[in-house]
Amino acid sequence: MKIVVVDHVYLEEEHTKKLRSIGDLKIFKDPPETPEELKERIRSADIVIVGWSHLTRDVIESAKNLKMISIWATTCHYADLEAAKKSGIVVTHVPGYATEAVAEYAIALMLAAARKLPLADAHVRKGSFDWRPFGGRELAGKTLGVIGTGAIGCRVAEIARVLGMRLLGFDKYPDPKRAEKIGMKYVDLHTLLKESDVVTLHVTLTAETEGLIGRKEIAAMKDGAAIINTSQGKVIDEKALIDALKSGKLFFAGLDVFDEEPPLKGSPLFKLDNTVLSPHVGFHTVEAAKRCTDICIDNIAKFLEGHPQNVCQ
Repeated sequence: MKIVVVDHVYLEEEHTKKLRSIGDLKIFKDPPETPEELKERIRSADIVIVGWSHLTRDVIESAKNLKMISIWATTCHYADLEAAKKSGIVVTHVPGYATEAVAEYAIALMLAAARKLPLADAHVRKGSFDWRPFGGRELAGKTLGVIGTGAIGCRVAEIARVLGMRLLGFDKYPDPKRAEKIGMKYVDLHTLLKESDVVTLHVTLTAETEGLIGRKEIAAMKDGAAIINTSQGKVIDEKALIDALKSGKLFFAGLDVFDEEPPLKGSPLFKLDNTVLSPHVGFHTVEAAKRCTDICIDNIAKFLEGHPQNVCQ
């Protein structure tokens, strides 16, 4: 049984020992630079662990021995599920491992952007100490619109409630009981956008959610509102967002994800002072990373026992 770790996945010694006890292990610490290099890495693999590389139909069909793809992430979009199914390959993921990490990070982005912390930090490091340019906004008393009220979205709402925010939620599959417990009111998307001072996104990327927030939706938002995205970059029309930030329609954006990752060099986002940008690290705490790897490897063990768990549908 040949197991290949395709790219940079968090591994402690205990993890590598467990994987070696299962089969012949090959670990790549950096992502492949080309699709051909990716194909070569998994050419003879029975099981692959993938954290960041995209296993397209072409890549999957090139791996003749492949039986399982264990995705080191919550989302399933790193593998072409249709191609995997056609080839009889089981694909698993790791739901729920980073709920606390991402929820706390979304709140951190809100606070950092609202209080202009990156600009203030850079100001002091340059030897300046003028407080006047850094007038921010308080979150207490403001309305937070949560788009996507799964585990992460609801946890963000719980923390925001402690900060004194009013809560609105939108979800295709609402959870009224939990919303009532949190103190969150479900509304339609237009109402949420119209009434929220801050909008935070927590949806998975699907054909339905891609471009969910476009020009029309941004136009419906309050003037001077803010948007936070720790879900997937393609959920927002990035060009429309940039235009809204440039014009002042939106006060700020806190982005941990982008339309293209990494963003293209010279992206207009880099020139905007009313943004807080980070390299898709919302999930990245020591606790969450270890938890993700634990479950990722357990998914492999359960598959080999004949009882697959956390299978991508």
